Amino acid sequence: MARIACVYSVEIFGTVERPLQYWGNIPYGLSLIAASLEEAGHAVRCWVICPATDMQAFATEMVRDFGCDCVAATAVTTQFPIVEQLLQEVKRINPKLLTIMGGAHPSLNPQATIRHKAVDAICIGEGEKTMLMVAAALDRHERLAHIPGTWIKVPGDVEFDRTPPLPFEINIDDLPMTNLRHWERWVKETDRSFKIVIGRGCPFGCTYCSNHALRKVATGKYVRVRSPQNVLKEIRHLLDSFPEITELFLETETIGAVPGYAVELCNHLAQFNARRPKPIVFRANLAVTTRLAQSREETDALLSAFRRANLTFISIGLESGSERIRKDILNRPGYTNEDLIKFCQAAKEYGIKVTLFVLMGLPTETVKDFLSTAAIARACQPDRLSESIFYPYPGTKLGDLALEMHLFDPSTINPHGERTRAHLKLKGFPPWRISFEYVFITWRVFRGRWSTLRLAKRMVFKALHNAPKFLSYTLQLRSFLTKPASAE
Repeated sequence: MARIACVYSVEIFGTVERPLQYWGNIPYGLSLIAASLEEAGHAVRCWVICPATDMQAFATEMVRDFGCDCVAATAVTTQFPIVEQLLQEVKRINPKLLTIMGGAHPSLNPQATIRHKAVDAICIGEGEKTMLMVAAALDRHERLAHIPGTWIKVPGDVEFDRTPPLPFEINIDDLPMTNLRHWERWVKETDRSFKIVIGRGCPFGCTYCSNHALRKVATGKYVRVRSPQNVLKEIRHLLDSFPEITELFLETETIGAVPGYAVELCNHLAQFNARRPKPIVFRANLAVTTRLAQSREETDALLSAFRRANLTFISIGLESGSERIRKDILNRPGYTNEDLIKFCQAAKEYGIKVTLFVLMGLPTETVKDFLSTAAIARACQPDRLSESIFYPYPGTKLGDLALEMHLFDPSTINPHGERTRAHLKLKGFPPWRISFEYVFITWRVFRGRWSTLRLAKRMVFKALHNAPKFLSYTLQLRSFLTKPASAE
């Protein structure tokens, strides 16, 4: 039996002791790896770190108290520096202890990741089977070599043992269910906002997203969904532990990724809800396309299926109101502004609320382009807005384009506040204006529909996002003030 310490990190946190504000924040990939290892008989514990974590204390807990054989961490590019700090402490305590990194950053930037002294190996792509092989080798006290999906440092740190990944797992119903006990220690005690992951991969090739690059790291079918029966099995499993749950987010890139799947899943969810005294409310992401928006028959079939299932919240990507940017810069799925407005109106007719995603600070974007985004977002009349500022992730097409255009200096770019600060130097949309509009777009979209107080609260919260450290302090204060008094 091997002992594996799994590590995840966040920048914005509630408290150091419980940095995850929501159950929905737990990392799906690492959760599956932890569950797979545990199912195979290995000992697993999970840790969540943040910028205020005492790295020395956590490393000591992992290495000496838990007695781990391996520290397995996941990270996106902006979180890698935090994770590396912990791995350095781990190596200081036990230089021979195996450290392995997985996630989007190592998968898309393997050379840069494995060159760090505190990283012994990296896992590229989906890591459930890879980590089972790593754990088995550790259990047999064998030197790691020729494990699919890994780059492993050969003694001397000069060469690497590189083995291509296995094909993507086709039948994701075979994957174990997340063991929430791994994460109970790290999530805000009062939170009950859960998600169920229903699929992997995305059918689209948006340039700002990592999916177009991640689909190339292995062979086989990239877009996969879980059977409705398997999804319901996990929902029931979740309700056994948390019977008070009233809402669930069906996590996937788009619930419409596989034709016909959304309707089939919704039919099963409707049957499930029909047997409950209080139906579960479901939420999901949906990518709107011209085909869907311009066929009232298809729109009605989908939205009526949503209503039957009590799926009453959908998140839709506008991203940019400039059709030029969507086509030439973002490579978004085809839809016109009119298509999107029409679909949002249809959703409201069915009583389905809409959250709209918008992205700003993009290469070649001008103030005029952004104002189009704000105008189209307002015309869609969303119930909520999820706005982000573009960050040039290494390994993505749009990150590479921004670098080629000399829109940022990779040696000085600030990873903090990755989606809440302006990172590019655009002539037509200067950084100060991007930061201003990130806050002010709330007023542009919701004025006259939200109260002045609600607008002000949201805009203040957005302004705090420009200073992630201060936002974390605010969340900590809120957690302290709202903490239930202990019983006498």
